This record gives sequence, structure tokens and C-alpha cells, in this order.
Amino acid sequence: MTVPLKMRTENESQNPLKRLWKRRQARISALAGHVRFDGGPYFTTYHCFLILLVLGAIGLFAAGFLTYRHVVVVSTSGHVTESGLCRASGSINCDEILRSDYSILFGYFPSAVLGLMGFVFVLWLVLNGLVNNRSRKIVWAALLLYFFAAIGFSWYYAYVMAFEVDFICPWCIVVHVVNFISLIVVLVVAIRNRRKFLLPEISTVAERFYLILGGVAISLLVFLGSVLWEKSLSFADVKDQYEALANDPVVIRAVIRGAPEHKIALTPEHPVYGSPNAPYSLILFSDFKCPLCARTHEFLKKLVDKNPEALKLVFINYPLEKQCNRIVAGDLHPGACVIARAAYAAYLLGGPKAFWAYANELFASQKKLKPEMLPEIAGKLGLDLDKFGQLMKPDSIAAKKIEQDVQIGVNMNLSSTPQIFFEGRRIPETFQGQFLVEALQSLMESGGQESKVTKLKW
Repeated sequence: MTVPLKMRTENESQNPLKRLWKRRQARISALAGHVRFDGGPYFTTYHCFLILLVLGAIGLFAAGFLTYRHVVVVSTSGHVTESGLCRASGSINCDEILRSDYSILFGYFPSAVLGLMGFVFVLWLVLNGLVNNRSRKIVWAALLLYFFAAIGFSWYYAYVMAFEVDFICPWCIVVHVVNFISLIVVLVVAIRNRRKFLLPEISTVAERFYLILGGVAISLLVFLGSVLWEKSLSFADVKDQYEALANDPVVIRAVIRGAPEHKIALTPEHPVYGSPNAPYSLILFSDFKCPLCARTHEFLKKLVDKNPEALKLVFINYPLEKQCNRIVAGDLHPGACVIARAAYAAYLLGGPKAFWAYANELFASQKKLKPEMLPEIAGKLGLDLDKFGQLMKPDSIAAKKIEQDVQIGVNMNLSSTPQIFFEGRRIPETFQGQFLVEALQSLMESGGQESKVTKLKW
């Protein structure tokens, strides 16, 4: 049978590719007889993986220590304790290199963290190669690619350490040496087993995805963990700096002196804690349903108790509820107006002593306080419940007094509680403790009333 010319031409054009494919298949078939697929080892024995396991563990420690020092040095502005492992003396100083611009790649990625990620990836590959014979060839191929990339970074940083910076980092050298030795190991094994690379891959697709994606995922988790740790330390450092600045008596004095001076219209009807004859007034605008007000209330009372000859505390009701306070955005503290009325009713029935006792009960039961508890507290303090009930009415003297108190705060455009004023100047509610006492002392001494000044205690 005669084959048409056109068909013969097409077959001849395909023959070179077919011949090349058939030769490759024949070569693979010939080599396959020299490798055990079942029972292993496939590609190489476990000894090479044990060598890389030891090298990877050394590299992991070195890169981990450098990552730790980088995070601590970069994120902490205060004194960083010197490390014996760094030997921070003379030209041997890891910290100075970690502070340099060369320690950051592309303006963001810390090289130490990338090294840590790399060794985590290496150990992941090595451990999988040890426990799974079928994946050893793809593991070795991944290791070969990784260490070729890693040695490029090592050459770059070795050059930087030799010619660009004035310090030597011993642990950086350890990382570079581990990378170099590891590359030699994977190259030697790969060359000795180069024929086996021609064999078909026997690991399943699922095993390959698990191996590569798992290694990448765990490395990224290491990176994210390091970054989050650094950011949390940086935030804590900024917070410490802010608190140190906020509690600096010089800063507190400047803030208080720079605040506008208010003329607060106090009357004898305002409850006073301490001696009415004390020369200096701490004025507190407060809401009985405000948690911070409860803590401020206790703090200021203790301050007055320790300095009765100098300080007194004046209480002004300023409930944050629209029923009696028109400038608040909403009912921030529902029921606060009625509670304020009850506290002032206690004042009218029993004087300052009854008011402060009633206020203590209100703050103590703040979380579970209900309207029906207000008469119960009054009865507990021995107040006349009939008169108390009359004073709780919306048109009572107590209600009108709350309106007057609120109007004082409205005129000062107060929008929150607690608000503290010392000699007419507002004190930020975050200023507490010994630093605030020192600032108050300084303000007293600079007020031109030397006859009234005493040494405040805290």
C-alpha cells in the first residue's frame, strides 16, 4: 500500500520529537531498576537529612537570636540591656549592625526575620524528608533552590559587614557559614544523585502541595508573629514614654497653668468634703453612674484626708442625661438625673455627712443600681423617708438645685465627667498620684498666697 506524500511528510516532521521522548522514557526505565520505590530509600538516605537538620537547628538559633535582638533594639527607645551573646564591645557588636539601614530589606523587611523564616522553612523540608521517603527528591530540589538564594544574601551581607559598617556580628557570621556549608551539602548530594533526578516524581500531588504550601505558611506565620511582637513592644514603649511625660510634674504644671481660668459660682449649698475653711478647693463635676467618677471620687477624698488643713473637695452634680442636661448628645447614663436628685436630697436632710455617705453607697452599688434602691439607701442611712420622697419630686428643691449645678457645667461647655478644677483651672482626669500632688504643690507655691501654702502629703 502506497502512503500519500503529505502523510509521510507529517510523520517525518514528528519523528525527531518522538525519538527524543522515546529515548528519555527508555533512559528512565533503565535507571528505574537501580532505585527502590517501595520501602526506600528514594533518592538518598536519611543521613544527609540529619546533617541538614543539625545545620538548620544551628542556623535557627542564630537567626532567632538576631531576630530577638532586632525586635528589642528597634522597638525600645529606652536602655536595652547588653547581651553577652552579642559581646557589645569594640568592633564586635551585633546591635549596631541591627540598628543600621542595612538590617532592613526594601525599607520594611528585617533581614534577621527573613533569615529566621528561611531556617524554619529548611527544617520543615528536612523533617518531611526524614519521615516521608516519597518526598525526598522534591525536598532536595526545594533545598537546592533555597540555599542558592540564601547564599546570595549571605555574600551581600558579608560584603556589607566587611566594607560598609564598622562592626562585626558573630551570629551573622554563623548564619552565613551555615548557609555555605548547607549549600555544599545539597550540591554534593544532588551531583552524586543527579541521575535520579530523571526519575518520575512518586510523591502525590497532595504531598507536594502540603510540603511547599505548609512550609511557606509556617514561615509567614513566623514573620507575622515577629512583626506583631515588634509592634506590640513599640506600642508599649510609646505608652511608657507617654505616661512618663504625662506624669512629669513640669508637664503637669505647664498643662494646668496653660488651661483657661474659670470663675465657678460656688454657693454654701454645694456639698463640701473636708474643712470648709481649707484655703484650696478641688472642684469635682461628677455623675454617679460614671465608672471613672467613682475612682476619681475616692482618689480626691483620700487626698483631702491626708491634707485637711490645705484642701477641701467641692461636689457639683453633672449627670450626663438629656432629661436634665440639654447639651449632652444622648442619654449616656440613663437615670443619672434622678440619682443626682436623690444624693442632693440626702444632703438637704442630713448635711454634708449624709451626702458623702449616700454618695459612697451610690458609687459602691453603681453596677447594680436601680431607682427602687434610692429610698432603701436613704433608710439605711437613717434619713426621713417621707421627706426624702417629697424631695424626689420633679419640682422639689433638690430637683431645682440639680438644674443649677448642670447650668454651671453647661456654661463651661463641659461634655464629660469627671471634670476636676483646682483654683479655677481644669486638671486632666488622667493626672493622679504623687506627680499630681507635686504639681498641685507647685501651683500653690506660685499662687502668691504664701501664708496659705503647706506641704501636701501623699
